[in-house]
Amino acid sequence: MYKTEIRSITGMSLSELEAICTSIGEPAYRAKQILSWIYDKGATAFDEMSNLSKDFRKQLEDTYQAFQTKIDTITQTADGTEKFLIHLFDENVIECVLLKEGRKITACVSTQVGCAMACRFCASGVLGFERNLTAGEIVEQALHVKNHLQPDERLTNIVFMGIGEPLKNYDNVVKSVRIMNAEWGLGIGARHITISTVGIIDGMHRLAQEGIQVNLAISLHAPNDITRSKIIPSNKKIGIDNIIAAAREYFKTTRRDISFEYILIDEVNASKQDAESLARLLKGVQCNVNLLPVNPVEEFHLKPPSQGTIEMFCKILEKHGLVVTLRKKKGDNISAACGQLRLQRHKILWKKENLFVK
Repeated sequence: MYKTEIRSITGMSLSELEAICTSIGEPAYRAKQILSWIYDKGATAFDEMSNLSKDFRKQLEDTYQAFQTKIDTITQTADGTEKFLIHLFDENVIECVLLKEGRKITACVSTQVGCAMACRFCASGVLGFERNLTAGEIVEQALHVKNHLQPDERLTNIVFMGIGEPLKNYDNVVKSVRIMNAEWGLGIGARHITISTVGIIDGMHRLAQEGIQVNLAISLHAPNDITRSKIIPSNKKIGIDNIIAAAREYFKTTRRDISFEYILIDEVNASKQDAESLARLLKGVQCNVNLLPVNPVEEFHLKPPSQGTIEMFCKILEKHGLVVTLRKKKGDNISAACGQLRLQRHKILWKKENLFVK
């Protein structure tokens, strides 16, 4: 376990690594060799990079790490979903999830240790916010997933929907996106990368100006401010009207459709009136709506609506011309589904010390 942070190669751009190589007397092209070992061949240590001299590898090892995170455990479910528990240098742990649907293979990555948003249906914020992840710690989650795949499988998609609010760690998230997208990096097309947000307005505006064609998913979960503020406390400072305005601006700038995530909670936001209100709210917005019945989280005691209510909600939105997707539940039996990610080991420790209050 690492006691102090050492800068990781996975958090560097090509130009940064080229500068390091030339500063220690090596040609700039060595940078691409190093990156090829990491992103193409799955190397996690400098010792594996056999076309680099021993002296050069030693120089790198003295100051940098090829990888700074380690897998603790991988838990699998019958549908192919796998949850990775990953150790960080400071003994914190995070989670990422591998999702498979045919040839589509997705890594769902975390961006923070804990989360400050405290959404009332999401386990990720139960223990509060610890710190932001570095760009390298974000990238390495995708690399762990990629290196875990079978030889005939390929990582095709990245979703920033794990623990944390991505746009509250803006610089590291955007840098990790550029690394994942780069030809010398993971080589994943920007249109196969989705960044989720609870509605951080300044971050949405900044992202629209980045010139990267990533997808934006907004965790909406309610059709009005009264309901949304009850389940998403940060909404009191944000406001739905401001979120919708920022979404419209994002589409205007990027020409990328917006996805609105909507978790259906019985007796909270899933009535016929809620569906009609949501349809009116999104009228004229270039978007699609992803519906997902709430997953069980023991601290919140929330229930999903009946199947009939879910179908009614879908039909009302479709009647108003909205594109609607009812997302499949995946990984809920290993606490890897939407809203269930948490630091299980920390939770157990808190319970033992009688610090965890339901």
